[in-house]
Amino acid sequence: MMLDTGFLKRIAPYIEPLTKEELAEYIAEGEESVRIREAEGVSPAEYLQLVENIGLYLGKTTGAGFDSHYQKIPLRNDKTLLVIQLPGGGNMNVFLTSEGKMILDTGYGCYFNDCERMLRSVGAGDFSDVKFVVCTHGDADHCGAAGHFPVLPVMHPVTKALLEDGSRGYASPNGREILEKFYTTTINTYSRMNVPATVRFCKTEPIGKRGLFSVIDTFAFADMRFEVWASLGGHIAGQVFLYEPDEGLLFTSDALLNFATLTKERADYSSIADSMIGSVNVNSETARIERRELMRIAKELDSELKLTGRRLLICCGHGAVSILDENGMLSPYSEPLYYAAGSS
Repeated sequence: MMLDTGFLKRIAPYIEPLTKEELAEYIAEGEESVRIREAEGVSPAEYLQLVENIGLYLGKTTGAGFDSHYQKIPLRNDKTLLVIQLPGGGNMNVFLTSEGKMILDTGYGCYFNDCERMLRSVGAGDFSDVKFVVCTHGDADHCGAAGHFPVLPVMHPVTKALLEDGSRGYASPNGREILEKFYTTTINTYSRMNVPATVRFCKTEPIGKRGLFSVIDTFAFADMRFEVWASLGGHIAGQVFLYEPDEGLLFTSDALLNFATLTKERADYSSIADSMIGSVNVNSETARIERRELMRIAKELDSELKLTGRRLLICCGHGAVSILDENGMLSPYSEPLYYAAGSS
């Protein structure tokens, strides 16, 4: 048995929420995942250390160890976009408006209280006035705290089906279903995913096009109106992108990342999923097509906005909010500020 008693004892605090039946299934899937990755050159010891490292990292970056880099971006009509780079996982985007807050991607469930303490520390109140929550896709670092907010989150119907299925590989057969399932159970459980049983669905029928992407819905909040674009499913099924033309904001979810702006610790943590599964994208070729198309569209939108004296702000799933530099590469829009729980 590769998931031996010593290993199971070390990860016991992280898998506590699993029922006896779920634990038995988790162990069986873990055993098979170890065998699959060993045949691909990852030793059992290395693989199991990756699994344990998820729990160790989340544990040390929650509570007193929580820190983040963040950008406060002024918008029209006294609104502010607060983009928080969480210590593990993707960004939480918080719109501060006179009509309350909008959250675009929630971060892990285990970071919810830390994020609320951070908001208070930086003078942004708390989450009690959140009026609208959008989850761009079903990975735990983008929807895992959705159940903590006072409103039902909005997501693509496929995202909800994926969450109910329990595998980020749902609807995307790629021959790595066991690896996808074991990783999903690991990250969802360790990060204390909390998604409500009832959610709100975005529409799915195309109403327009943005390049290769279908525009499937629009969301309105405060004086903003977001276009919802359906991804091609390269990273994960059900992923959506959002564009707000008046503010010039493009939210690319995990199809575009500014990896260069991550700290080494966050970059190392982000690499665990790739090492466990083989690729964090369920279809790598489709993901490459998405990245190229998003960059192409971004250049077009940026050129249009420049005519009005503005720039397109590319809000990546991970890393700093960016603009395109003279070489067409992602460059931080502003210098991120730093927050640490211990110094607040």
